[in-house]
Amino acid sequence: MVAAAGRYLLKTNASGAVSFNRAPQLIRYCWGKGGQLCSWTATGADGTEYDSGSPYTIVNDYDVPISPRELANCTCRGIDVCPREAVYPRIITFKPASCSTPPIYVNAAVLNPACVAKYQSTLLLPPMYGADWPHSSKDPNPAADQYNISVREIFQSVLPTVLAADAPAECRDGYDPFRPTRLFAYGTEIHGQSTHNWPAFTIEATRGRKVQVQWRNELFDLNRRYRPHLLANQLDQTIHWANPNELGAMGTDHAPCEGWPDGPMYNATACTTAATTNYTGPVPIVTHVHGMEGVQDNSDGYTEAWYLPNATNLAGYKPYGTWYDKFRTEAQASNSFSPYGPGLATYTYPTSQRPSQLWYHDHVLGATRLNVYTGLAGFFMIRSKFPRNGPELPGLPFPPPGSGPDSAVRELLLAIQDRAFDVNNQLYYPKQDALDPAFALPDGPVPPVWVPEFAASLPDGTDATMMMVNGRVSPRHSVAPEPYRLRVLNGCNAKALILYFSTTQPTAATPVVTTGILPFYAIGNEGGLFPSVVGPITDTGVLMGPAERYDLIIDFSGVPADTSVYMLNKGPGVVYDGANVGDGTTVHIAQVMRFDVGSGTPKPFDLATLNASLVSEWNKAPTTLPTTATVERQFTLLEDMAASGNPIAQFIGTVQPTTTNDVLQGEKRFWMDPIDTITGLNATEEWTIINLTPDAHPIHIHEVMFEIVRYTRLDNVDADTKTFSFTTDIYEETPPPGLLEGEIIRAPCAADPAGCRVRKDTTLMPPGYATTVRMRTANRAGLFVWHCHLLEHEDNEMMRPTTHPLGPMPDPKHPGMQMCAPLGMPMP
Repeated sequence: MVAAAGRYLLKTNASGAVSFNRAPQLIRYCWGKGGQLCSWTATGADGTEYDSGSPYTIVNDYDVPISPRELANCTCRGIDVCPREAVYPRIITFKPASCSTPPIYVNAAVLNPACVAKYQSTLLLPPMYGADWPHSSKDPNPAADQYNISVREIFQSVLPTVLAADAPAECRDGYDPFRPTRLFAYGTEIHGQSTHNWPAFTIEATRGRKVQVQWRNELFDLNRRYRPHLLANQLDQTIHWANPNELGAMGTDHAPCEGWPDGPMYNATACTTAATTNYTGPVPIVTHVHGMEGVQDNSDGYTEAWYLPNATNLAGYKPYGTWYDKFRTEAQASNSFSPYGPGLATYTYPTSQRPSQLWYHDHVLGATRLNVYTGLAGFFMIRSKFPRNGPELPGLPFPPPGSGPDSAVRELLLAIQDRAFDVNNQLYYPKQDALDPAFALPDGPVPPVWVPEFAASLPDGTDATMMMVNGRVSPRHSVAPEPYRLRVLNGCNAKALILYFSTTQPTAATPVVTTGILPFYAIGNEGGLFPSVVGPITDTGVLMGPAERYDLIIDFSGVPADTSVYMLNKGPGVVYDGANVGDGTTVHIAQVMRFDVGSGTPKPFDLATLNASLVSEWNKAPTTLPTTATVERQFTLLEDMAASGNPIAQFIGTVQPTTTNDVLQGEKRFWMDPIDTITGLNATEEWTIINLTPDAHPIHIHEVMFEIVRYTRLDNVDADTKTFSFTTDIYEETPPPGLLEGEIIRAPCAADPAGCRVRKDTTLMPPGYATTVRMRTANRAGLFVWHCHLLEHEDNEMMRPTTHPLGPMPDPKHPGMQMCAPLGMPMP
């Protein structure tokens, strides 16, 4: 019997069986690779069989789930599907139609984080692909480790399956903690098994051995029809973004509302369409390995080198971005591993830098914040030697991941990200829907959907975000009474973290604790290991801006058995401004994860041995740059506000003189302005970046590592007029007060501050200060970017291209690039 289209309630009865329309006792279903339910059958108590009238389309989020692992080795029309028993209560809307019609998902009400139990889920340790992973049969003895990694839509059990013990009454009325979450995820297939997961499996490389990855966009269904974005309603088409549907006169990689209200490129019709409709098309992706030094531009994940999935229904959409063709031509000339093709790109990574912790994530123009938020992130580790053969240095906790059961691992990779969910357990990302329409495009200057920083609130204004570690809410992990190495990433869209450890669990009344503090140590960051151990660090914690990484040691040997140690965060609930520690920190963002200390013979941390190892390793290959730069440049960080008080955009700008002595002014630059930062080859450059906004911005410069040279306090800062003046108060080796990051990265070099500076790829730049960094540019031509890593800022103008000399080369997106001179000035 075919069930009619409509809304059906699935419940679990007292005996544990599943009821369907209050009659059937069993339901089985067939799930498609593209993320859709292709068919189902149900047998009623009287023996009547019901079915879906296959195929059909789900037209809302209340669908029967299945985990990625259950998809393996199943066939339905030849493409991964499985018949399984439904075990979750569910409301489903059926619409007899083609199984390939993609649904659009609309956010339901935001989930109160008080509903969600902390420390119920165990910590997931992302498995390693590793150098011995059999991922390519093209070349039995390749000169590089080779991977095929795709992006797919998946379901994953993210939230714990029990409610918090003290959950409010609202959580017990219709909320289903069993429902999995729909995500985008990186992964591959090996022997028919899918590895797609959030976070992704870890790429592990041996220093000096190249890694080649074919990044594939497989966001399509079983009929190869594209899947829409999971956050389609939050994608703002009015800002500079990939624009595959080519709204406006300039097509892709263009803001349809540019020039509002009367500029020569302003297109009122396109702007109105962009401002009043959702983008329902295919999802563009391009992957960036964050922190990869010396990579060629065709493998850096340039934000305009995106591509769509190789779907069958792309009519009306440009399948790739502005720079995809150029980079494809370059890469194919030097890369024998699986050439480019529709829906894919192949990148080569040199891995020649110091051993360090990198990460990979999506980097598409104008939608990075959304693609990363849906799950597109994973670790990329560079090792000095294959780590299963012994510790990289004497004194380091060993073994690392991939060396046996999780209980044996002493090096933990931890990706900390904040997320909010709706009451369907789906990702919740806000949109600017409460904005006064008088100020919103197309009638005003403010983007109508984009929000300036990710935050989510309950109706009463309470913060609704929760801390996730490796894709799970505030997990727990059992540890031995020994030292552990924690490789920590702040993967949040906009939140800074200030991490510390305590045996005291926070409460709603006291989210920041001061008792039971357990000291820890810092031994490295994204630039590699320090020349000496820093610490012990206590309740001051370690400050991490978005995208920064720290290499920490915590010693559990002195902690009594059966004691819980909490990794805590007192970073603010709002954007960090350099001083607002604990401002708006809720109990839900304060609790990161828990370590449960077991019994056994304690093995104390050997600080002296590790310190000697770090000094020896540093002296073998010191990384300090020349103390004299050949070029100096000055930039400003700026923000435009509307008369309504709403942010319009953030910018990277230049510095211009004014008519007043000693007063300078920032002049904003848009993404599409001519490229005016043309660096020399193999040059030592100093960039002074002047922050005239109220926020601390984590600035990331692609392709290079840099040193922090000094902080200079500014005077007379006026964010509205974008004017300022310099003082003589220069912090050569002492960071601004409260900048914990500056304190930690200077500590290992205290004995030799001139000849020893820790290197970074991302650093927080506090408001009211000029931060000067020094770097060495590449010894070859290339096109790269630098930007704020508050992802919402990066997506809306706070990113600029840079180039090493390329010669005359017209660029339709950056007119006049070939005629621009460098802004840098030779040093005397």
